[in-house]
Amino acid sequence: MQAEIVKLTKSLEERILRIGTEYSNLIFLCVGTNGVVGDSIGPMIGSKIKQFENDYLKVYGTMDDTLNFSNAKNIIEKVYEFYSKPYLVTIDAALSNRTRFGDIIVGSGFIKIGKALEKSICFYSDVTIKCVVGKCYIDKEKNLQELKRLSASKSNKIANDVSTSIKNVLEKTKIYA
Repeated sequence: MQAEIVKLTKSLEERILRIGTEYSNLIFLCVGTNGVVGDSIGPMIGSKIKQFENDYLKVYGTMDDTLNFSNAKNIIEKVYEFYSKPYLVTIDAALSNRTRFGDIIVGSGFIKIGKALEKSICFYSDVTIKCVVGKCYIDKEKNLQELKRLSASKSNKIANDVSTSIKNVLEKTKIYA
């Protein structure tokens, strides 16, 4: 297993093991669009982990049914309407000046989606996974070009690494069994 997958798996496992019984469901919000390669990482991951869905684990955002800026607010509202206390894991592509391409940043707290294109929806997530796909510019048109420049093979590699880590954690914690 590659070093970055091991590191990501360990970080995710530490956070997922904290869930305990106080949460009603584990919800993955895989943000992005299938129309721009650099922004498709979230839906690619969602498509890869959708197979693990069960009564407890749900995935929103796949290549066939994206969770993007235009529908995110409605989907997040629906999650809170259907699940009494969801544990949210949000996955999104990111542009950055502070980290390198391919870095995967795991954290928690508030996340803004659409920020690189000067739009944003902000919400709280128990775990955030940001996949760095390029450099952030001040200009939203340059940011869009940066997202479009990413090759499908590089995007797929990042999506495979993250979905492999998620699969490893789900198997180890027996959440989807």
